[in-house]
Amino acid sequence: MRKTLVMVPAFGCDAGLYAPISEALSAHVDERVHVATEDRYEKMVAALLAASPDRFIVLGTSMGARLALEVTLAAPQRVDGLVIIGAGPGPVADQAAGLRRSARLRGGEMEDVLAEMGNMISHMPGPRGPETRQAFIEMGRAMGAEALARQSDALAHRVDRWPELGGIACPVLCLWGVHDQFSPAADGRRIAGAVPKGSYVELAECGHFPTLEYPDATAAALLRWLQAAFA
Repeated sequence: MRKTLVMVPAFGCDAGLYAPISEALSAHVDERVHVATEDRYEKMVAALLAASPDRFIVLGTSMGARLALEVTLAAPQRVDGLVIIGAGPGPVADQAAGLRRSARLRGGEMEDVLAEMGNMISHMPGPRGPETRQAFIEMGRAMGAEALARQSDALAHRVDRWPELGGIACPVLCLWGVHDQFSPAADGRRIAGAVPKGSYVELAECGHFPTLEYPDATAAALLRWLQAAFA
């Protein structure tokens, strides 16, 4: 029986974040993309679970990866596997800064926020650095300031999940770019070591968005993991 893979995009992103890997995965899993725009992770979890099948694998990037982790912790009986791309399980580092970002988005500074974040999204010297930056900005514009602000609110209220990782029983893949400026690769290695069935894959010359920066290598890593975990 084919498994369903629910993919959750990063802050400001839509299905375009996963378009470059979709064809490679489609022969092996049934893909769904869930864009979360609620203002708290608890609401995001409820919405994703309501929209998903009884059993599924969940994959997320950045904000979406944190949601994937939250879903796995909230409903372990429904999650067969977890893929975390560029998101740590710790509490928000600077809540005031996150809330200021939300206020700026609501106050007409969306373009400035997107440009600032875009400058950190990809590894600019990499083969798709500038292209990835532009893709992020365009997806953010399409989402709009209020939805972005709600996502920013959710990010600003993250709590510490490190102590709970040992209870995750399903297979977990942590996929990281070496040059991730938002979530250090050390977090991915630590997560993989903290869960009973953890794997870690690191992509050189890659930033925060492996699916856009290195789609072929990302798809290959996902397929190897799916084969090993669910064959």
